[in-house]
Amino acid sequence: MDAKGCFTQDKYLAGRSLREIEKVIGFQEGRLSHGGLVVALTQLPGRGQFRCVGYTNVSMHNFQMPKDLDPSVLEKNAIEAWQLTGRNRLVKVLPTTRHDPGLHPDVQYPHANGIPQWDVSVELPCIVAGNLSDYPEGIYRPQY
Repeated sequence: MDAKGCFTQDKYLAGRSLREIEKVIGFQEGRLSHGGLVVALTQLPGRGQFRCVGYTNVSMHNFQMPKDLDPSVLEKNAIEAWQLTGRNRLVKVLPTTRHDPGLHPDVQYPHANGIPQWDVSVELPCIVAGNLSDYPEGIYRPQY
């Protein structure tokens, strides 16, 4: 399986309930009610394949890079922090309930509790890191 789009590190999701994951990622409440998957990259993105889009407390469609930050430094720091295994691996939540183009982004992706996110712009290979089920209290337990 290949994926692109918003990724975070596994440590921010591991051990959380599906409802908590919605709140930290910035999914509309109930988005995970039909479950989903967490996938982990098996190849890390390189420079030019991702951009830093801050934290989930500001939805990606509203994010603007602060003028006093150097994106190349942020990218370097991100690359140094990522791993292919363990809690620092890059993961993406794939809800069974997919994106709804007819729903306003502010409704579909409300402000969240603020975990780092990166927008990967190219399809990269992934493995299934865990299944999301038993909404709302089911717990994401990563497979390492």
